[in-house]
Amino acid sequence: MVKKLLLTITVVSAVCANSFCLPFNKNLSEDELAKLNAGEIVIHKTPSAKKMCLETKNELVAAEIKEIVDLDPAYLAEVIQIRPIKGNEDIIEKTRDILVDIPSYVGIPYWSERHECYFDLYEDGKIDSHEINDNKEHIIAMLEMPPIGNIDTDITILKNKDFLLYKNTNLNKLYVNGVKCISKKNMRSVIIIYQEGDNWILYGIGGVEAPSLFFLKKRIEVSFMNRIKTFCNFVFEQL
Repeated sequence: MVKKLLLTITVVSAVCANSFCLPFNKNLSEDELAKLNAGEIVIHKTPSAKKMCLETKNELVAAEIKEIVDLDPAYLAEVIQIRPIKGNEDIIEKTRDILVDIPSYVGIPYWSERHECYFDLYEDGKIDSHEINDNKEHIIAMLEMPPIGNIDTDITILKNKDFLLYKNTNLNKLYVNGVKCISKKNMRSVIIIYQEGDNWILYGIGGVEAPSLFFLKKRIEVSFMNRIKTFCNFVFEQL
């Protein structure tokens, strides 16, 4: 019995070490966990806010997750990567520098499933105002995203030595084919980087609250969500 107990403890410890004791629930598949363990970026399509896969006791992170849950978006996706802290000590500053460089958003390659070719994710990006107050930054920007047009964007960045939060929210109504599909402040992108054990958790989530119009549902889901996933993936790949 003692030998079996010791063997069980050894196996559990090995599994925990292998998976970095990741802060995710059963909504993440074994295949997705294996990819995270291998250092890959995982894009997890989430059917509802209640099916989000991140679970953490970090209060700052939990508060942002609650905001997404409260929005109860019709379309939702998570983008995740795990990196060791060792060798990535400057990841907070590197990520911040990428995110505040709004003009660099222009030219991010976006694969259009509808047209089966690449387009620029944003055709234009301009900063209207940029305020910095200690570790908090507030940016108002204009991002031009075809076929939607101009998106008046509110960006907040909050950081300290072991935490970064980026929030991107639309300030104007958004239209597709002349039909309003997204109201003000109903499209949100969030990127969070924080420490969990010996690792950085890189977590991006995009949510869109929009009517499930049968003639726009598929296009909204593919167009908006793929764009949010493309942006988060782009940021993670630059680090």
